[in-house]
Amino acid sequence: MTDRLRTVDRLWVLLLGLVVLGSGLVLLDREYSVVGRYPDTVDLGPTVDVLESSWGPWVVAVVGVLLGLLALRGLVRRVGRPPATTKRLGASGPDGRLEVDLRSVADSVADRLGAQAPVTGASGSVRRLGGRDLLLIDAHVTEDADPRALTAAVTTAHDEVAAAFPEDDVTVRVVLGAPQRARKDRTDRVRLDG
Repeated sequence: MTDRLRTVDRLWVLLLGLVVLGSGLVLLDREYSVVGRYPDTVDLGPTVDVLESSWGPWVVAVVGVLLGLLALRGLVRRVGRPPATTKRLGASGPDGRLEVDLRSVADSVADRLGAQAPVTGASGSVRRLGGRDLLLIDAHVTEDADPRALTAAVTTAHDEVAAAFPEDDVTVRVVLGAPQRARKDRTDRVRLDG
């Protein structure tokens, strides 16, 4: 979801929230007459006249269909497109098409980083960011990790991906998390009453 869609979503939620809150406050005020006085009965005469006319139901139907289509369009826009896992390389031409599986490349880079750097649990995934394919490598640093070895391994991973895709928009991002703490063995205590 893009930033623009997030902003539009938040504005719609804010507007809907204000309408619901305002309606609730009007109903409370109608019950307790704190701000204003309301008649005991509500006159729906103009609404009944429109609905009983020959064109009223058609207008309601058209508005309902338009609102339904607008809601459907909004849902489809928010579903999003999964990132492409294959990339057509720039060396493709009239003689043939060269494609690479980016998910496999991400997994290979993660495995290689796990072998070269003091990290655990390295995994790779593919994202699309700003029109570029991004190989996202997640790993956790070991507790005794040498910062120079980490820097060298990440630089090597970046350089290898840049060498493999010299003219294509594929980059790598390595996200290193804090060391994973070893879980202490816990015993569950069971209390039997009886």
